[in-house]
Amino acid sequence: MIHTKTPFAVTFGNHDVEADMSKSQVMEFLKNTPYNMTYDADKDIDGYGNCTLRIGSSDDEKNDNWIIYLFDSHSYPEDKTLGTYDWIKNSQIQWYRQQSKTVTRKNGKIVPSLAFFHIPTPEYEIARHLDYTLGNKSEQVCSPVLNSGLITSFIENKDVMGTFVGHDHNNDYIVAPEGKICLAYGRKTGYVSAYKEILERGARVIDLYENERRFDTYIRTLSGKFFDYTFEQKLTADNYPTSQGTFIQDHLVANWNDAQWQKELKALKEAGMQYLIFGPTLHTGKDNVIKSPYPSNLTTKKNAEKDLVEMCLRNTQKAGLKVFLGLNFHERWWEGNYDEDWLLQQMEIGNRVADELIEKYKKRYGKTMYGWYWVWEVANIDQLSQKEYKDALVNALNINLKHLHAVSPDMPFMLCPFMNYRIGTAKEYAQLWEYVFSKAHFQSGDIFAPQDCVGAGGLNKEMIPEWFGELNHAVNTKPGLLFWSDAETFDQQFWVPAPLNRFVEQMRLASPYVSKIITFAYSHYYSPNIVNEQYHKAYLQYFKNGQLPDILPPPAVSEIIVKTEREDTYLEWKAPDDTSTITGYYIYRDGELIGNRPLDSKNKYKNEFIDKKSMKGRKHLYEISAYNCMGGESAKLNAQDATN
Repeated sequence: MIHTKTPFAVTFGNHDVEADMSKSQVMEFLKNTPYNMTYDADKDIDGYGNCTLRIGSSDDEKNDNWIIYLFDSHSYPEDKTLGTYDWIKNSQIQWYRQQSKTVTRKNGKIVPSLAFFHIPTPEYEIARHLDYTLGNKSEQVCSPVLNSGLITSFIENKDVMGTFVGHDHNNDYIVAPEGKICLAYGRKTGYVSAYKEILERGARVIDLYENERRFDTYIRTLSGKFFDYTFEQKLTADNYPTSQGTFIQDHLVANWNDAQWQKELKALKEAGMQYLIFGPTLHTGKDNVIKSPYPSNLTTKKNAEKDLVEMCLRNTQKAGLKVFLGLNFHERWWEGNYDEDWLLQQMEIGNRVADELIEKYKKRYGKTMYGWYWVWEVANIDQLSQKEYKDALVNALNINLKHLHAVSPDMPFMLCPFMNYRIGTAKEYAQLWEYVFSKAHFQSGDIFAPQDCVGAGGLNKEMIPEWFGELNHAVNTKPGLLFWSDAETFDQQFWVPAPLNRFVEQMRLASPYVSKIITFAYSHYYSPNIVNEQYHKAYLQYFKNGQLPDILPPPAVSEIIVKTEREDTYLEWKAPDDTSTITGYYIYRDGELIGNRPLDSKNKYKNEFIDKKSMKGRKHLYEISAYNCMGGESAKLNAQDATN
């Protein structure tokens, strides 16, 4: 370390009392050793070398990006009836708790952290028996008999994402029980054990991400690199959940220029967005006409005049966002009238699309061209309870996974399935995906991001904990697979923006289970460039302080005119004098909501509605109300039409 001028730190354990130097003497030696970072943070706590190491932010060195905690795990208890190995003491745990509070207060948020100590805690032995550990678990965990509550403190304080230990020479496994905290071993480095060792000497490497609660890790030996693993902390570590990304579709941006792109991306960055999902990049209609938003050799119809993929990547690179590119999609998917061969052929086409996109854009746009989006949306249909259909899904996924990981190993693969409570249960759907995960070749860092289905009506928002809880169990069986949520920001009945309070509640309900939330789609339904700016302004307030604004219901419309022509009923209305909080209007017939007229980004709307389903010869009661971005509704103004 001195020769390579590499900063280093050490933790103390049982072997440090078996040498000819005491731990206090070792600490004195370390203090005078160049590049040593170990120190005693507090002389009044048990042990030596208990300390914190901070990793500062590149934006502001005063802020902490990560905190590293080092603990002395001691050696052997004086009372031999309490087992073979000692435990981390209460004074150390209380010191950690105080440090954690201090760091949180200083930064105004919980700072992601890691902890290192030599002797594993009893939780490691419990975790060893889980089916989804990654790595070698070739001996029983030699932990203290007593559990002093260190891991519990980490979970309660929500900052320590992972713990890393040594001690057991034939273990190097890593696992995250229920995705709450990652428990990992290093790899033995050189100390000779008193028993037979079966593992090659090496080290565990940990890569941290700036401004993300995420790390990648793997084992490195002279023979190679093994056991890649990615871990992201659940959103409950945040004070309140926010969205990190949005879908954006080609029809929305077809006529945009660079200025319009930058205007949109500025709004997205204000709202904390980091990811843009654009796709599909090859679309086949029911008429088998193949179109593409970029100059592709795979189309049957002239490509769009603009290269929309180029514009997307160029502008997101300038804005500092990352892009998932959707591959191909065929509308026949929704019909279900195809066999496995047809589906596998579609996956091969997807590989050709990926090859084209890499050749055209990857060299220029590098990390901006961040990942792949698998456009095929999988639902909990009855057929997928049968093995042949599940295997067909696995085979299809593997065609893309194998190829994409080979040609673009740095680009994660994301899929966004959906579910409907009317045709199956949460447990059944989780079992389907557990089967798929056991056979599909997902790699560490790939992303499972199911739609929360609230906008489309597949789930009621109150069902999110049950369904996402079961899916969380399934995701945990695939080490390194990330679990995100795709929150729906629309009301499918009229394809209009959902009230913001509903969207925030969707995120809150999903946050205990997922590590990130993307949306379908902030750009389409909340962007100030597309819809009334009040949605964006209100969300920005929530993004900054966790509280949506308290907006009173808007005033009622002042007049309704009802006309009947032939078999249709025409309604017109007059807006109130004060429209400052209005984002749209509801139309009711006989108490049933039959229409929604949202305001656009220029506060324009159609103040008319045609009811083509009014019943001839019957009088209907029509009512119209105004609403705000929270769904707050004015009083209804009613007018009874003439006999139709």
